[in-house]
This record gives sequence, structure tokens and C-alpha cells, in this order.
Amino acid sequence: MKYIFDNCISFRYAAMLSALNEDVVALRDLCDVNISDIDLFAYLKDKGRVFVTIDDRQKTRVRESRALRDAGLTALWFGPFWDRKKFWDQARWLVNRWPIIDGFARGAVQGTCAEIKENGKAMAFSL
Repeated sequence: MKYIFDNCISFRYAAMLSALNEDVVALRDLCDVNISDIDLFAYLKDKGRVFVTIDDRQKTRVRESRALRDAGLTALWFGPFWDRKKFWDQARWLVNRWPIIDGFARGAVQGTCAEIKENGKAMAFSL
């Protein structure tokens, strides 16, 4: 699987997972950091990437959620636990849970949206 980490998740985590031979890239390494979410989702359409974020507004803003759905992206949101963790705890959590997250993404139908819980398991939902 190929993953892209949104700007709201440290680019260092993408680099860390990439160093562990995972195909993960930070958004800032692909395009302008000021790209709108709507333009980003259009750009990512048909690129075969799984979009990883913590930005809940993308689920609730009508134009953004429609753009995400129309792009057919598989998207994963880390749950509210993420912001309660400090940097090194986030890094540790990510490395420890990545096999579970990756397993879910590999088995998901293209266009699936899911929240990743603290145990690493995913809860799919519809936009």
C-alpha cells in the first residue's frame, strides 16, 4: 500500500515509517503545503494512495467530504486519542500499530473511510 500523511501529522512520522521500508510520504513532500483539501483530493484521485489524517473537519465540511467521496480515496483518521499523546508516544504508537493499520487498509475496498482507534483497529464509516 502507498500512504500519504496529511500536514496535520508530523512529516517525521512519514519519514520514520519510510525508513522502516513502508511506502509512506508526507503531503508536504508531494505538493504545496497550502493546497486546499478539495484540490488535494482531486490531485490524489487515481493515485492509489491511502490518505491518513487527524483533520475531522474533512468529514464534516460538506464541500470537503463530497470532494473526498468523489475522489474515491481510502482515508484513515486517527481518533481523538492521537492529540493526547506526546510526540514520542505518538511515534511509538504508530510503529507498534502500523501492521494492524496496514492490514486494514490492504483489505479495505477503495474509497473506504475509517477511524483508527487507540488499539489500532479501524471502524469504517460513510461520509
